[in-house]
Amino acid sequence: MRLIAHRGFATVSPENTIEAVRSAATYADAVEFDVRRCGSGELVVVHDETIDRVTDGTGLVADTTFETLESYTVLDSKERIPTLEGMLDAVPPDVEVNLELKDLGIAADVLDVIADVENRVVTTSFLEPELRRIRGLDRTQPTGLLVSRRLASPVTTAVELGCDVIGANYWRCLTTRLVPRAKAVDLEVHAWSIERQLTATLLGLRGVDCVSADRPIPV
Repeated sequence: MRLIAHRGFATVSPENTIEAVRSAATYADAVEFDVRRCGSGELVVVHDETIDRVTDGTGLVADTTFETLESYTVLDSKERIPTLEGMLDAVPPDVEVNLELKDLGIAADVLDVIADVENRVVTTSFLEPELRRIRGLDRTQPTGLLVSRRLASPVTTAVELGCDVIGANYWRCLTTRLVPRAKAVDLEVHAWSIERQLTATLLGLRGVDCVSADRPIPV
């Protein structure tokens, strides 16, 4: 089983920053981070719709220029909100990238950015239209459906979207038929977000391929 550093191990480093992924890449098999479009058009790495929680600024990412975003620091560190290109440059080529698309309408631009990246990049999202758009533009690009609580038939949906990966809350992986159903149709299964080694062990016995965590744990 492989370990994914969620937002670059968000509890031990300033989340979704270059420092976080560089540090996490020394321990994890994969790093996960989020991408949105900012007000001046660049693709930037930030989880929330606003910058209020992670910086000393306020406002919607979609309304804020990258120049302004760069003027703020992230979570009391010296780190800044990076562009997608800058973040990818910081990941060693042997470390997998799980890239979550947080906005509609960015699929084509994301594909352009990752086209020449050496890493295996899995483009994931809760947003089915973005996964469908990626599959329509590049059938070779690995994609992953992230399962919301409201999605009643996640495996069927992932297959219909042509996904390679399905990601779900660890509790759903442990207590429902999602994992065996996914494995029966050759979907790679990712479980988030865990805190204890015991949970990782149980998920591995269940058949989960990757676990996502906010801090380094043995798997």
